[in-house]
Amino acid sequence: MKILMLSESLALGGGAEKFTATLGSELAKKGHEIVYLTYFDSESKYEFEGEYLSFEDDVQGNFISKLLNFFVKPFEIKKICDKKQIDVVISVGEDPNIRTIISKFYGNKSKIIASHHLDPGIHLKHIVRGNEIKFLYPKADKVVCVSKDIQKSLERDYGVDNALTIYNMLDIDYCIKKSHEELQEEYKSIFKSGFVFINVGRLSYQKGQWFLLKSFKKVLSDYEDAKLCILGDGELKQDLLELVKELKLEKNVFFLGNQKNIFPFLNNSSCFVLSSILEGFPLTLIEALSTNIPVISTDCKTGPKECLCTELNLENSIEYPYFGEYGILTEPFTSKIDFKNSEEKLDASEKMLYQLMTKIIEDSELRKKYSKGLNRAKDFDVGKIVDEWEKLF
Repeated sequence: MKILMLSESLALGGGAEKFTATLGSELAKKGHEIVYLTYFDSESKYEFEGEYLSFEDDVQGNFISKLLNFFVKPFEIKKICDKKQIDVVISVGEDPNIRTIISKFYGNKSKIIASHHLDPGIHLKHIVRGNEIKFLYPKADKVVCVSKDIQKSLERDYGVDNALTIYNMLDIDYCIKKSHEELQEEYKSIFKSGFVFINVGRLSYQKGQWFLLKSFKKVLSDYEDAKLCILGDGELKQDLLELVKELKLEKNVFFLGNQKNIFPFLNNSSCFVLSSILEGFPLTLIEALSTNIPVISTDCKTGPKECLCTELNLENSIEYPYFGEYGILTEPFTSKIDFKNSEEKLDASEKMLYQLMTKIIEDSELRKKYSKGLNRAKDFDVGKIVDEWEKLF
């Protein structure tokens, strides 16, 4: 089968990009012919197997150029599908999904599978994107959601009746193998002493790292040798660096950028903390679980509860903090960006995260309880998930 994987990019650091590269490569191993098509090229990409094409999209263009692209790119997708004799297009992310579905109106005969990775509830108050989802998603051959919460929201709020859930995936054996690689010399000193918290994710609004920094500042009042490593890069980097300076955290917080192999960092850390405001089904949680380190996560929409608390029905209401089967859920943060609050002005959700971070340092039995995440991570192994995709084909 000839499959086109369409994503905004394959650049390192993004969950959707990693998903695209991983799914495409695994399908290639199964004998499918894979072509990747991205909006723009990047020097640093996730490893992938298959042919690579790029639109070289003008992502920074003005409104007129973006509007033209909205209508021109679907036609270009159709032409590529015709030329490459594509059987199935798997688009990844809202904008690629919409453009690919529009290509049907230009005569694209390929089957269209739209893969949705974020809580669609964020668009309920946005007329344009919300109506695009309501009108176009039902016209895809299938809409694949990375969490059941996303599927429920699309069905309930947007009338999408062709959705199903297939979870994100990881090659768990590969994760374990990579976790045993030695840390680069320049980073070893960070992990030699003290309790090390780690966060992995783009430095962006979605990931909420400013909440984590303010909570961590309070942790240092009890444990001055604690450390926080943040892996990733993004548009809020300078703001976060300035907050670190304001809070006088320079000796305890380390921004380590994008790393090709995050697993030695996870394996040498003491606890993973997810501070996101919203997610889809975060791969970083599965990556952390695969290294058997304790996990604390906000109960943001969507994914963390579904991933960490297998004992819960998704409709269950819970009290925070919630100590789940495979991780600890803390109260969701507000959506407000505030880089000026000091540690003396923590709100209730920031205080709760501080208290949980302190508790995980102090309680060895709690750390032991949450050091079995590999058992859960195996549920998302590539072999199982790719089988579900092939059944869908």
